[in-house]
Amino acid sequence: MTFEEAYRTYIHGKKIISVGFQQPVKTLLPNGYYAYPAGYFTEFENKYRLIFNGASLEKADIQEAFILDPDGLPVARDTETIYYFNDN
Repeated sequence: MTFEEAYRTYIHGKKIISVGFQQPVKTLLPNGYYAYPAGYFTEFENKYRLIFNGASLEKADIQEAFILDPDGLPVARDTETIYYFNDN
């Protein structure tokens, strides 16, 4: 499922019930790897969370978003890296 499909299925049109910050939580994924979702979240009436975090590494900003199910497992993830090329 793409991030956009997950957003339309689990988030769009749902009522917000809480917001906050989640510390990294080690989460075992179905493929056997681990994810550590952390960041600012919005929780919706169906208990799904939309969570964002970001970091800066030299000339690149990295933004990441997760959609977590009610058990805290990621159902979708999207990342974006913004590169700055300023030679000044």
